[in-house]
Amino acid sequence: MPGRENPSSLFIVSACSAAISFITGIWIRNILGPEEYGLWLIYSLFLVYGYYLQFGILEGFSRDVPRVLGQGNTGQAIKIRSTVYTWMFLSSGGSILGVLVLLVLPLTYTETALGIIAMLLVPIQNLVLFYNHYYLTSQQFSKVAVIQLIIGSVQYVIMALCALLFGIYGLFLGVFIGSLAALVYSRIKLKQKPAMKIDKKLLKKMLAYGFRITLIGLLLSLFTTMDRLLVFTFYDSESVGHYGMIAFIYQGIMVLPAVFHQVMYPKINYHYGLTGDKKALMPIILQPTILLSYASPVLLGIAFFGFPWFVELLMPEFVSGTTAARIVIVGLFFFLWAMLYAHYLTVVHKEWSYFKVLCCGILINLILNLFMIQNGFFINGVALGTAISYMVYPLLLMFVCFRDMELNWKEYLRHFTIVLLPFVVMVSLLIGIEQTQIHFLLQIVLYLSSYSIFLILSSRKINFLLLLKGQSFPLLDKIKARWKKTDH
Repeated sequence: MPGRENPSSLFIVSACSAAISFITGIWIRNILGPEEYGLWLIYSLFLVYGYYLQFGILEGFSRDVPRVLGQGNTGQAIKIRSTVYTWMFLSSGGSILGVLVLLVLPLTYTETALGIIAMLLVPIQNLVLFYNHYYLTSQQFSKVAVIQLIIGSVQYVIMALCALLFGIYGLFLGVFIGSLAALVYSRIKLKQKPAMKIDKKLLKKMLAYGFRITLIGLLLSLFTTMDRLLVFTFYDSESVGHYGMIAFIYQGIMVLPAVFHQVMYPKINYHYGLTGDKKALMPIILQPTILLSYASPVLLGIAFFGFPWFVELLMPEFVSGTTAARIVIVGLFFFLWAMLYAHYLTVVHKEWSYFKVLCCGILINLILNLFMIQNGFFINGVALGTAISYMVYPLLLMFVCFRDMELNWKEYLRHFTIVLLPFVVMVSLLIGIEQTQIHFLLQIVLYLSSYSIFLILSSRKINFLLLLKGQSFPLLDKIKARWKKTDH
């Protein structure tokens, strides 16, 4: 694969960006306060959903370019790049249509202005992401790192400075300045600029795939933002601001796993293009899952005990959102590795299977959250419903992927047990240590000490579970027989 670089620079920059973004995020929240920041959390969703105006072409780009490079077809890769680049300009017309719709809707002046500003930012945001995908698919990770540094930490600092002068409007101005800087950098560093040329046959094929990916992307965004939208619908923007503590801790925890998944997607595509064998992808999927499952409780435990003190010290206006954030912290355990299985389903053309799993996740999320709201559990209840759906969705994905790989029920049960074990230990320690009512630093020390003992013993436990392969168990054989009956 051309331009192979070590992705360590991307992880280092992402870690630094996460730290800077974390600090500036505190600053921005204190500048705006819960009510105005709640408005930002709602209207910034225009940028989230506006990403899909490109109709999944960027996802097709990320899937197809590594694959054809794996097959040694450089000419096809150049053709794909040019087609996608041209499409990014054509698809920006969707923003203009969005602006026209906002002008005729019965909204307040502020709502209309915020919506129009956000919609006009979508084309430049998406063009920056094109370059991000361009360098990522050719494994030029140092350039990806700089782009993400600009649209991450640098942009956040600019947003905070602009917010001091212009309030919530300053946040959108900061997004514009940061995106423009990333765009200029990307163009300067590009040695061979894509031609403004479309291969109609190729575009038609990519749009057919992109439609499925767009549908999936919209569903995934709905899955992860539904709680915020429901809080805004049934309560108010100030409640969204308090509930936004979940978004704050979510971004802090997910930043490095997100970079990991960015790196893994082209690698999975490349490997599948090289071998064409689904089962050959199994080690690439399973080993990182186990690693993340056993390592993540360290971070999640520290966040669980330290976050309330942190918010009370630095963001006292938002302290009522800490309980909701702690609930979701626990639910993120499975969500950290879910994208690996999502990548598998898109790579092997099982998008509709992914679509069905997402629909199940959204339905579970919606039912639980509405139940919590109707029964007066306020934002903590919404957080609980969201956390449960964050646990169920990845396990459904794992199940569907194992079935597609044609692995038997015992393989799924074995892997599920391996993954579940650290979660059970983590939850048991969190509940037990929380009851001690000691200083949070002592709670963290006690938690890390206890979990470290488990980690020392866990390798033996994993090896023991792996040895179950080939052994016969009467109870499991009965379950297997029932499984086969349901298949016929």
